[in-house]
This record gives sequence, C-alpha cells and structure tokens, in this order.
Amino acid sequence: MQYDNVIDYLNSTIKGVNFPGITIETPIQSIKRGKQIAYKPSKNVQDIVGHDITVKFASVDSDLNYWLLFDIFQKHYLDVENLFINPFTITALDIHRDGIYEISFFQIILKNLAGNNFDYGQQKVTAKDFDLTFSFNYYGIEFLLNKSKVLELGSIPQIIQKI
Repeated sequence: MQYDNVIDYLNSTIKGVNFPGITIETPIQSIKRGKQIAYKPSKNVQDIVGHDITVKFASVDSDLNYWLLFDIFQKHYLDVENLFINPFTITALDIHRDGIYEISFFQIILKNLAGNNFDYGQQKVTAKDFDLTFSFNYYGIEFLLNKSKVLELGSIPQIIQKI
C-alpha cells in the first residue's frame, strides 16, 4: 500500500492506544467527634487525568517502523529550538468512516521507546510489537457528530436493529 508520508505509514502500524484514567485525591477534614468528611479537590480539570499515553505498534517491514520512531525520538531529544513536538490527534470513526470524536494532545514530550529484540524466529512465529510512551500537558476532546452524520436505522439490516 502506498502512503503519502512517513506519518501515515507509522499510523497504519498502530495496534492500540492506552488512554489514562481520571483520578482525584479527596482532601479529608475531621469534624465533631472525629467524623471525617471527604471533599472534591480544587485542581484544574486538566490535571486530574493521567498525563502518559502508551501507543502499541505492530513491528512490520523488518522493524522499519521501529527505526523510524527511533530516529524521530532522537531528533526530538536533540532539538533545542522546540520544547515540545507537534500535537497528536486520535479520531474515532463509525462504520461509515465518519468521525465520532477527536482527542488532541498538546505540549508532548516523548518519554520511552521500548527496546527491540532482533530475532528472526520471533517474527515468523508470533506477531511482534513495541510501545512508545509520551507525556502531554493539555488535551482537548471534540465531539464531531451532527444530525446529518448520525447512523440511520433504516439502512441497517433488521437483525442488527433488534440488538
């Protein structure tokens, strides 16, 4: 398959993205007779979401995508002009390939590219993959559905409508 650029090629090898969960620490205050009451914290909503994303890639084409990411990681590390890399966007699609929502990550720093085992037998027996972890400072979620793009039940087979 032909790709327009290297990023499209790398995107085609993504197997999964691990999005962090939301966690808050509740401050506790003691009142009469030792009763403790928990309260919501006063943190910025951007800071209650974990800030590390792990992207799992399928190792393909004799580990070509691994070495491309290795090169990108090194160039990012050595770049003294730019503190962060360009934003990443994840778009979820419906069965018609229309966007449902987009998650964008801003002020990204690459943190970890997992090691690679160059073993011919490993590639032939089972699928091989590796992880890239990055940290972000800000995220944004945009819902893309509008009434003209919402799935209509009229075009779906009757058996699926009953599920």
